[in-house]
Amino acid sequence: MKFPVYSNIFVLLFAFLPALAHSSSLLGRTLESLRESETAAVDGVHLLSGRLLAEFYALREHRLVWTEPARIDALLLLVEESRLEGFAPQDFHVETLRELSLPHAFDALSEAERIGADIKLSDALLRYVHHTRFGKLDPVAVDPKRNDRKPVPAEQLLADMMGAVEADDPDAFLSSRLRHPFWYEDLKRGLARYLGKANLEGLAPLPVGAILRQGNRDPRVVLVRERLGLIGDQEIPVPAADATRFDESLHAAVVAFQRRFGLSADGAVGPSTIAALNQPFDAGKIERIRINLERMRWLYNDLGADYVFVDVADYKAHVVRDGGIVWSTRVIVGEKDAQTPMFRDTMDHLVFNPTWTVPISIQKKMGLVSSSYTLVDRQTGRKSSGGDASNYKRYQVVQQPGPRNALGRVKFMFPNRHSVYLHDTPNKGLFARDRRALSHGCVRVQDPVRLAEILLQESDWSRGRIDQVLGGSRTRYVNLEKTLPVLLYYLTARADEHGAVRFRPDIYGRDQSLLEMFAGPVLRTRIAFPEPPALPDSESAPALPPAPTDPELDAPPASNAVRLTQTESPAP
Repeated sequence: MKFPVYSNIFVLLFAFLPALAHSSSLLGRTLESLRESETAAVDGVHLLSGRLLAEFYALREHRLVWTEPARIDALLLLVEESRLEGFAPQDFHVETLRELSLPHAFDALSEAERIGADIKLSDALLRYVHHTRFGKLDPVAVDPKRNDRKPVPAEQLLADMMGAVEADDPDAFLSSRLRHPFWYEDLKRGLARYLGKANLEGLAPLPVGAILRQGNRDPRVVLVRERLGLIGDQEIPVPAADATRFDESLHAAVVAFQRRFGLSADGAVGPSTIAALNQPFDAGKIERIRINLERMRWLYNDLGADYVFVDVADYKAHVVRDGGIVWSTRVIVGEKDAQTPMFRDTMDHLVFNPTWTVPISIQKKMGLVSSSYTLVDRQTGRKSSGGDASNYKRYQVVQQPGPRNALGRVKFMFPNRHSVYLHDTPNKGLFARDRRALSHGCVRVQDPVRLAEILLQESDWSRGRIDQVLGGSRTRYVNLEKTLPVLLYYLTARADEHGAVRFRPDIYGRDQSLLEMFAGPVLRTRIAFPEPPALPDSESAPALPPAPTDPELDAPPASNAVRLTQTESPAP
């Protein structure tokens, strides 16, 4: 992706600065110049959003932020620990932070340099709160065709930044503001496991032998203790009397390791545990975990405890209640040439006994159709049962409800620009396949009636009432008592609660490009700022010419989403 690169705006500005100490007016003028820059840099350090930084300092009455060493140290600690979230500390100007955290680092700086240093530190904080809450990359910039998300709200970033600089413990404050879903925390544990194994690169494998248990004495105990210390990144106490003794502290470390790696947590070092300890280090797996943590961040902001989670690459859908999975089912997703997109939207209603309006792309290939299809004349509105459907310019083709309807008996509606939704299918045999990328983009559900029953539990729709409606042919629209988020995620790595990672095939071939983009710098992002209040007519300013835009970053969110029960449906 290409971004416009502008000259360092501070070169000219700082050449005329008066020698005044900590002048708020000076900082204010500097920040106002940033506000108007699409891409700005300070001493070669690119700023994520000059406008947001200007807003941040305006909230602080144009006072310097980083005047206390403890505040800088706290930010540096956050940045250095960011690797546990899958980031590289370099994403947050870590070298600049390290330099400015040294004693007397500011003593020799001029006024201009002092202001520049403060802004760079604030940009590091902005990037941290932005990346951890919304992801480092804009998913729309990664793939505008298949990814959706609105610009991130400036108010939320500013609230995070203001709270972090005022908190005694910025880490605790930010953690309280952003509650991660369980599947993100699980994969973080998986990342920690693989980062621990990075210390093992080049080490000789542990020798096999008899099972080691607490109380045993064996020369291999020394090797096991050292290996676990490297993997866990912590030292395990050595018995003072005999280093070859398998003591209680080593037993606890073995149990913890076994749980992290999905092994039987019995504390005994047998063949399976030795094999896990000897597993070769694979740096590529760490990178795949990192990009999947990134994908998770794109859609999880302010996610409640109840939602539907479609795991596209695993061909599964899950209903989550109170932060845990309560029900799962197999699904069929889009084939490689008609990929299921990745986005989050809100389910608001279900349709029992739906009709299916055949997309033109499919209608072009149709000939004579049976009376289960209705041909609607696009000019006169006249309807006829069956006939020649190939004339797509004249006829719209609608399949009536019934056992062979392409959408089955139920569809679940969450309006989106892709016209993608969940629905039933008459082709139940396809769910027996292991790889189920077979649809035209929508998500076919193996047990849609049970899903409908679960989603309607808070209403008066019992299973008996649902079955009664499905036994007829009348189309019924049923609103949910409460709308429900639906997340369609494309994830090629997930972990269980112990951090055992399972990698999936990259069925859509999306990983490589994301790996490359995630490893690179981010110069700017899409941020939504509140609209200023309208001026009275007498005070209205003349219209300004439109600002230059980047088609990849500045494209407005789609506004043509419609209720799919009232418009043409896509191929299922």
